Amino acid sequence: MVKKVFLCGIAGTGMSALAGLFKQQGYEVYGSDNRFYPPVDRLLADLNITLFQGFSAQNIPANVDFCVIGNVISRGNPEAEHILDQGLEYFSMAEALQQFFIKGKRSLVVAGSHGKTTTASFVAHLLTVAGLHPGFFIGGKPVNFPANHQLAAGDFFVSEGDEYESAFFDRSAKFFKYRPDLLLITALEHDHIDFYPTAESYLQSFKNLVNQVPGRGRIIVNGDYEMARQVVNRSFTPVISYGRAGADYEINDVRPQRGGYDFELESGDRRRNFHSPLAGSYNVWNLTAGIILAHELNLPEETVANALATFAGVERRLSPLGRLQNTVFIEDFAHHPTAIAQVLEGLRDAYPGWRIVVLFEPRSWSLRRNFFQDRLPASLGQADEIVIKDVYEKEKIPLAERLDIAALRAELEAMGKKVHVFANYEEIKRFVSELDFSLKQVVILLSNGDVGDFTAWVRTLCEIKRN
Repeated sequence: MVKKVFLCGIAGTGMSALAGLFKQQGYEVYGSDNRFYPPVDRLLADLNITLFQGFSAQNIPANVDFCVIGNVISRGNPEAEHILDQGLEYFSMAEALQQFFIKGKRSLVVAGSHGKTTTASFVAHLLTVAGLHPGFFIGGKPVNFPANHQLAAGDFFVSEGDEYESAFFDRSAKFFKYRPDLLLITALEHDHIDFYPTAESYLQSFKNLVNQVPGRGRIIVNGDYEMARQVVNRSFTPVISYGRAGADYEINDVRPQRGGYDFELESGDRRRNFHSPLAGSYNVWNLTAGIILAHELNLPEETVANALATFAGVERRLSPLGRLQNTVFIEDFAHHPTAIAQVLEGLRDAYPGWRIVVLFEPRSWSLRRNFFQDRLPASLGQADEIVIKDVYEKEKIPLAERLDIAALRAELEAMGKKVHVFANYEEIKRFVSELDFSLKQVVILLSNGDVGDFTAWVRTLCEIKRN
């Protein structure tokens, strides 16, 4: 008999991917949420899942085998209350992923503050090129695959390790459920301030993750970040570092080439040259983690070279939206001052001498608040012109905690930058439509949230004006 699973809060990136895995495994899948945004709405529709708009106990099938409760759900939600009252079996998303898809496989977890989506996507691609048929569960959409999830036909399951909380009934980080045999730690610095109010609490969470890795496993870590070095300094598992001088794998001679970057890896007395096809020099570090993993798994050098050459990256990571005369439109997910700075540095390398116009939306929990107030001017100031959309749902944030847009604007203008502040995307559309497209310039949208129809509007604008 076909088993039935109900997903409460199905429209999130992770929950929708989990729904896809259950569907691939033959389950009858049901789910509910308040809103269904693109592209998740289309992904769920393609899966032929029974969906409910809004939450109600009536949505849950009477003969459901178990339920999965997303971390957007809190006590008081009618479905959560029904699940608890009726004694139905339930899991968090992370628990379900471990129990039904990771268990019995070699768990390969990629964790960190920045770069984990790209690194996990490359690792999944690398293992696929090697013919190892991995399963995977990734927070972004890898361009090389039709979806951000896949059942494991082979021995490996690759997970993007999210350090955020699991559910209202389990306040621990999701990545603790994945029980890594192999752990990759990318760039690491204090993030998710709502869940980790201090740097020490953030650090401790990753230390606890490191302590889950068995002694027979491996930990591959970005040694250029002090916090990452602290996380592994008492590891019982062998640690391999990568980064600048002093790392086990030293990254040298990084230079723009053929739309990406050439670089050299030095390990012991061995030097090898590689090419990253991706824009952004920071991706050299992301791909290096995968290269080291390949060496630890004894994969052939030609497999590594083929995987590097064919890796197409992740959607919404320096992703092109279109071109109009000499103006190029790009979007990226960057939602931390470090990531913003790295993205803009990458654009400077890719488009030397061009103007850079940033369309910036403070959308994440941390960016909407003043935690990064002092760091944002230096990051955004690498652009020539900055457009700032007003803080997302600012009325929900106390004034004393809210990002001060006026102060941010003043600091950028003091740096000689041209700055505009708009209330919504309709105003930004008018600004963009009045640009001089004959100028050599890159217009980049930075937001980690739903931007309505703005990206579709940009693509349409490029098509209409071109024709």
